Amino acid sequence: MMKAVIGSRNKAKINGARKALALLGIDYDNIVSIDVNTPFPQPIGFNEILLGAMIRAWRAYQYINDGYGVGIEAGVIRLGDYMLSGQVAVVVDGKHYSLGTSGFFSLPENISDQILKRMELKNVMRRITGVKEISETIGAIGYLSNGFITRGDLSFEAVLNAILPWINKDLNYGLKPIEYLWETLKKANINP
Repeated sequence: MMKAVIGSRNKAKINGARKALALLGIDYDNIVSIDVNTPFPQPIGFNEILLGAMIRAWRAYQYINDGYGVGIEAGVIRLGDYMLSGQVAVVVDGKHYSLGTSGFFSLPENISDQILKRMELKNVMRRITGVKEISETIGAIGYLSNGFITRGDLSFEAVLNAILPWINKDLNYGLKPIEYLWETLKKANINP
């Protein structure tokens, strides 16, 4: 019986991750979530997003030391003259880790300007929409796409892309040993 732990209590992330993990044959009842803190309240730049996902995945795995630990981190990156938001997922099986991303979407200037002042996207979106729990439901992408894509959809996509090596075990994805993840965290002065 396979198990998984998701390193987040965010409902949208949990729902998206559960949907992806079902493709590995993991029943919803065997997927739990835990609260994991990261040093980045609003990750800016791919490095902060990746480190946040690594922390979440490793701490989730440590919770059971079996099955899979899943970390999903949302954040913003600059691409040319644009600010984009998206998610990175890291999956740990105790021996190796993998990563995947969701699609990234453009943020309007009034939103990206506030994020550059280190405001969290969820707080900016609460102010704009008046929806207190927007980050737990449709997210910024849900609002900006008029509900066509939701935050849970991005979580599903990121986790699905991260679990491809376990879906296609006969292909060589060159999974990195878990020690690489530990070293990456240590170089960033984060205790694994």
